[in-house]
Amino acid sequence: MSIDLSSAIATFVTESKELLQEMENGLLDLESETSEEHANEIINALFRAIHTIKGSAGIFDFEHVVTLTHIAETLLEDARNGNLQLGKELISLYLETRDATESLIVLAASETEPDQALLSKVDNLVASFSKYIDADTEPSSNQSTNVSTSDNTLDNERWIVFFVPNENVLRNGLDPYSFIHYLDSETSNLTVNTWFDGMFEPQNFDPESNYLSFVLSFDCDKSESEILDVFEFIQSEAYIAVLPPKGSIEVLKHSIQRYQDFDFIIDALRKADDSFLDIVKLLNNEATGSEQKPASPTDLSPAQAPSKIHKSKTLRVEALKLDRLIDQVGEMVITGARTNLLAHETGNETLIEAMALLERLVENIRDSSLKLRMVQIGETFNKFKRVVRDIADELGKQVDLTIIGAETELDKTFVEKVSDPLMHIVRNAIDHGIEDPETRLAQGKPEQGQLTLKAYHDSGSIVIEVSDDGKGLDQERILQRAIDRGLVSANQTLQEKDINLLIFEPGFSTAESITNISGRGVGMDVVKRNIDSLRGSVEVESIQGQGSTILIRLPLTLSIIDGFMFEVHKENYVIPLDTVVECLELHEVVSEQDIQDKSYINLRTEVLPFIRLRTLFGIEEQIDHTRESLVIVQFGTLRAGLVVDSLKGEFQTVVKPLGRLFEGLKCISGATILGSGNVAIILDVSALIKSAISVYEALEKKL
Repeated sequence: MSIDLSSAIATFVTESKELLQEMENGLLDLESETSEEHANEIINALFRAIHTIKGSAGIFDFEHVVTLTHIAETLLEDARNGNLQLGKELISLYLETRDATESLIVLAASETEPDQALLSKVDNLVASFSKYIDADTEPSSNQSTNVSTSDNTLDNERWIVFFVPNENVLRNGLDPYSFIHYLDSETSNLTVNTWFDGMFEPQNFDPESNYLSFVLSFDCDKSESEILDVFEFIQSEAYIAVLPPKGSIEVLKHSIQRYQDFDFIIDALRKADDSFLDIVKLLNNEATGSEQKPASPTDLSPAQAPSKIHKSKTLRVEALKLDRLIDQVGEMVITGARTNLLAHETGNETLIEAMALLERLVENIRDSSLKLRMVQIGETFNKFKRVVRDIADELGKQVDLTIIGAETELDKTFVEKVSDPLMHIVRNAIDHGIEDPETRLAQGKPEQGQLTLKAYHDSGSIVIEVSDDGKGLDQERILQRAIDRGLVSANQTLQEKDINLLIFEPGFSTAESITNISGRGVGMDVVKRNIDSLRGSVEVESIQGQGSTILIRLPLTLSIIDGFMFEVHKENYVIPLDTVVECLELHEVVSEQDIQDKSYINLRTEVLPFIRLRTLFGIEEQIDHTRESLVIVQFGTLRAGLVVDSLKGEFQTVVKPLGRLFEGLKCISGATILGSGNVAIILDVSALIKSAISVYEALEKKL
């Protein structure tokens, strides 16, 4: 009977990609790390990542992955022991290895053989690693045996391994004895000694739980890392301490002191094997020389006393399941609104109060559900460290990437869809914006250019800024290129912000030549299109000679929002509550004459454009203006007023996408279902403000 490993392989691919991404981040951090202690931590993390990938790939017999990761791991072992310095050349080699490993894993998981180009790349990487290994004159196998010769050294002549499987190891399908049998085949004179957990109580015995721990002693000529390889598939389910011949007493002490019954274990060692007599004597001296009782598990640091049961703090959930949960919560919000409406119709105060409480609970569930899908943008930002490094090297430029606001959270949907637009913006900033070192020095700038990725929350939106200190946008050149391509007329007057936005026109480029990075004019229009599809907006700020900043503004979520509802011509409309600044009675701030003739008002010395939604929607029927209201909205730095018939107040809004038939509708972003069952249109505030400003500017030109 064949075993279906597809699920296990899919998990392996996912976890390997995460480890490879962590590896990439660590390598890039190592390149600029000045602290030796922190650098050693990074190298240890790199070793653990590549060791885990190698071990897991071995389970599935992914030969090419094992071959590449094994030799890469070997060199990292030398770096861990201080025999090798990871300079820029080696870091580049490991980055290439990271990419090749990911490609091999994806192909192996899909049961596809790698092509000749990839195999040649792997062979070249193995050869490159081999050069460093051959150049290392100190044999790494002696590292573990030439341990400190201080007084605190055991006289044991054999290897000792403390092997402590956790309580759930059997439930997780692993048999500790199979690893011991394999060790026996790889070593000689193996002695196995066992003891029960000090907390074991026969009356509470569970046949599915593990209570045994092992002390293994043996002779072999292997290195410590080779012995650990025997246990690599059970390392996450056990505590393993390896004590080499003439090893330090500290390792053994920490292993034993994890248990409360110290004397029991000493007695077990005494009875187990004659080779432990000197160890027992030394441990007894350590114990009697101190009046304190040996440390219990709670007295030791995590490094000294790892927990026997590994408790996971995270839970991997498929994105599809989260999406279904959000959809169901949305339906619950709609049903709750309907039930609340029916409760008010009955006039039953007790029922109304109960529904008010239920509404608050539903709101809490809604907020909690949405937070499940919120992720920090730092993970996306970190991916650009590699992009910036590679592009800068290719173009011969020096660029320092600064990340601000990595902890800012946004909807996972946005994280996935904003990555590609950011890639285009970053590439263009390095290629078109930041100058080469010689030019920067000639202009009195630092040789190294600065690129900043920044994220923050503002007025119910998330703002992502990409800034550089390069040469900025040449607005005259942009305008001339736009005139040449017929995008604007020669006699047309544009504001600076409008000229800057021309770079997002399809096919628009000011590059003199086409490079591998940019110049074809097929990137920035994609940025604009993708951001628009997320109901966001793009702004460009630039000072020639000093740099540019591109701001991407996105809503916090696309699923459920707090809305503000109003009525126009007996139809309900909703806008995001976060965009509402204030509401006013129209006749109190605007005279009858201004309503008819002007498209703006003077509100507290501020010129505020406004737009009548009746006019925008083509409704010719007149209404008593004294009943109308003015809703002042803001999106980013822009403000405008919306003239509506009447206000309805706050409303929990479940955003429903419109069908393809309505995709091109201006100023409309979706719809929602009210408690009454009627449909309310959700308006696009950004588009409404731009329409109001356009009408105002057009009238000003006529005057």
